[in-house]
Amino acid sequence: MGVQWLESPFERRSIQHAMKVRDQDGKVLGRVACIGQTVLFVRQRFSREVWAVPLTRVERVTGKGVYVAGREHEVLEPEAGRLRTEIVTAIHPLAEPPSTRLEGARQAHA
Repeated sequence: MGVQWLESPFERRSIQHAMKVRDQDGKVLGRVACIGQTVLFVRQRFSREVWAVPLTRVERVTGKGVYVAGREHEVLEPEAGRLRTEIVTAIHPLAEPPSTRLEGARQAHA
């Protein structure tokens, strides 16, 4: 994520429960059911089945949802019991780039 991400009013700084998850083409894959340590758990509309999307695939988070790299069949993995073994949460804060943290620290000390 670049510096433009921090300056854009349309970008979000965290992934939250019930946000739409979209593939690289903008197709809705489902909504965030919960967030694990390594994956997003996604539930598709009118389905009880839960799928997993690796957090490493997340490209950006906007007001329209979470965008992931790849298409539907590449991105969605079977949940395979990970929902019971991972520590889950409803919000996953995204880290800011290191240069931004340093600039913030400099401004705080100035």
